Amino acid sequence: MHNTQTLQDNFQEFILGQRDAASMHSHLAETPGLDRDARLDIYYQAYRLRLRDALSQAYSKTHAYLGDELFYEACASYITAQPSPFRNLRWFGDKFALHLRAHMTEHPQVAELAQFEWALGTAFDAEDHAILGLPDLATISDWETVGLRTSSSLQFLSMQWNAVAIWLALNDDATPPAPTCTPEPATWIIWRKQLQAHFRSLVTEEAEALRQLSRGQRFAEVCEEAAEKNPDIANEIGGWLQTWVVDEMLAGVEEA
Repeated sequence: MHNTQTLQDNFQEFILGQRDAASMHSHLAETPGLDRDARLDIYYQAYRLRLRDALSQAYSKTHAYLGDELFYEACASYITAQPSPFRNLRWFGDKFALHLRAHMTEHPQVAELAQFEWALGTAFDAEDHAILGLPDLATISDWETVGLRTSSSLQFLSMQWNAVAIWLALNDDATPPAPTCTPEPATWIIWRKQLQAHFRSLVTEEAEALRQLSRGQRFAEVCEEAAEKNPDIANEIGGWLQTWVVDEMLAGVEEA
């Protein structure tokens, strides 16, 4: 058992690049054909190719945008910098957008495209739960104390580049637009509705109101703060609430 465990530990260290091939020779027999280094390299490369395939699947539009050469270079550096801590390959790419932001500083739209693409995937995979419907609003007895839970799939992204337009073009197999930057970041939300990821941009006031709800703030307090900052917003909050419910962004009611 001890020898088996040692072999497994050593082999894992080799696959992860923490041990050189020569240190593994004692575990391998000499055979006709491929030598020991060549046989070890098959496993070493196969592991990285599998990780690269997982990244390509999670970031298919980013892959298409960069092309094979640049995308594979980014994958190789990410695999080296971020050894997978997950048993499920689905989550291996969770830091890929941050990696692109740090390593492709001359093309910041790429990191935003990857961030957006990852959010779409995690919205789809979010935990299932009940959805708040318009009839449920009629059962609320005290709007002064009620809180509204947001969907587990709801995410907020601050984006300064036209990454969404690039994604839309790639999704339609069209030529993506040239990268453009806005003076101020825009807030985008991504969430799941009827088993499909949805997204849209929000004006600053609506984004802040929805964020406050997602943090557990009472609905009345959200309305008061929005009206204090801009009295004209008071007439729009009811419309926002209806949109949030119809678009399945809210998960339930919390009454004090």
